[in-house]
Amino acid sequence: MSATISASLSEKRTRRKPKRFAPLNPDVQHDPHLPRLKGIIFDVDGTLCLPQNYMFKEMRQALDIPRSVDILDHVRSLSNEPDCNPPSSAHSTLPERSPQSSTDTSQPPSADLLSPALPDTTTDISSGGETAAAGASSLASSPASQQSSPQSRAVAAIQSIERKAMTSQRPQPGLQSLMSYLQRRNVRKGICTRNFPAPVHHLLDSFLQGEEFGTFEPIITRDSEGVAPKPSPEGMWRIAEHWGLHTEDQDGLVEYIKANGEGGEGEFDPLELAKRYLGSGLIMVGDSLDDMAAGYRAGAATVLLVNDENQDLARHEYTGRSVRRLDELIGILENGFSEDA
Repeated sequence: MSATISASLSEKRTRRKPKRFAPLNPDVQHDPHLPRLKGIIFDVDGTLCLPQNYMFKEMRQALDIPRSVDILDHVRSLSNEPDCNPPSSAHSTLPERSPQSSTDTSQPPSADLLSPALPDTTTDISSGGETAAAGASSLASSPASQQSSPQSRAVAAIQSIERKAMTSQRPQPGLQSLMSYLQRRNVRKGICTRNFPAPVHHLLDSFLQGEEFGTFEPIITRDSEGVAPKPSPEGMWRIAEHWGLHTEDQDGLVEYIKANGEGGEGEFDPLELAKRYLGSGLIMVGDSLDDMAAGYRAGAATVLLVNDENQDLARHEYTGRSVRRLDELIGILENGFSEDA
């Protein structure tokens, strides 16, 4: 699946048709034309575990930024050039993060996202975390990482807050019931989070150990190379391509490219291509506007896990439907998912 992407396209703000999927229970009668669910992608903080929103206030205090400024955007805007003076020992081994692509979701997907061969970094945070650990070790031992920079100090500050918070993680009600159900129904599961890998694996190791819960593969974090964080849909598309979803309708894909490519009657739209052949069979489950925006922009169905602080999002145009417990999804999926329920 390849495409030449050069033009910046504006996101279409029109309300889309509600997404629906066939029941996972094969004995439930349904419209035979309903598409089947191809996978579910989950956020982590506030979705797989109870919200720890106090972290964000602490991060902004540590970085001295107002609430209106996105934390990750701020960190990536900082200089990654080493300071002239030697760093303090507390920061000397922390890996530095290079600025990554913009989170401007009006931009079309990068060309490598629409290629059939994924780079190894797609799953740099696997369910076992081996590749991520190797990458971090390599960065930590590089000469550049032995010197401090404004960006590396900011990374250290927010990671310190996250590491402290992960020790008090608590699972969402219904977490294990839903995961064991999805495993029994052979539903693919992935993670797309703005967190860094350590808290993600701490959660999985603490609450989802065992074959009955299955695995999350792949896991996309803010450290996944070449993938813009949510609200960009890139992480979801990267997961979908890792699952091979773009290969499941090759005839339709070829027809779309012929009809809308050079010489075709239509206008080639790489965003529409990614939504149709990567995102359309997915559900994004999260608790924030970033989660809902990423899912909606990816072409996926969206489910908001409602809590006391995000209830207003249930009425947002990006939210397909909402639940208050994760295990509510079992009955919904079993009998047929619908955003307009």
